[in-house]
Amino acid sequence: MKRKYSLEEKLAFISLVEQGQSARSVSDRFHLGHHILFEWLAAYKDLGIDGLKSKEKRPRRLSYEEKCRIIREYQESELTLFQLSAKYKVSSSQLGNWVRLAENEGFEALIPKKQGRQKTGMKRMKRLPKEECEKENERLRKENERLRLEILLLKKVRALVEEREAQNRAIGRKPSKN
Repeated sequence: MKRKYSLEEKLAFISLVEQGQSARSVSDRFHLGHHILFEWLAAYKDLGIDGLKSKEKRPRRLSYEEKCRIIREYQESELTLFQLSAKYKVSSSQLGNWVRLAENEGFEALIPKKQGRQKTGMKRMKRLPKEECEKENERLRKENERLRLEILLLKKVRALVEEREAQNRAIGRKPSKN
């Protein structure tokens, strides 16, 4: 489960980095994901303390055009994913996923997909009368029994074939390809 860090904790981690410690050593010492610390550093550099304040619970969804603009900015500028994540208040891992999608599958892969159940065009079946349900259940029981017997027969045939192959191997014959 993700741990929430207070503003004071974030500032303490950043001050350690500003005092000369490497971001990786600070993240290792405090068991922080280094990418999180890099995001905090970029946010603090760009926006100051406001960049470190907790983001809203449910971030807004970016449109297809906004995603494309951010990816193009990443590709055409010298900005890192961490700097862009601070600038646009989007996680760097999400930006990385968008960049990878755009490079591998094209920008069309960023078009949001409709959520929710897909309509299949099938109508809900009406309940059958009790007599028909009982007939259908009986038919299905018989079919299940037939299939069970068929499986048992196939298992016996397999056992016989394996037994014959074992006998042939015992007397030095090669197994049949049939």
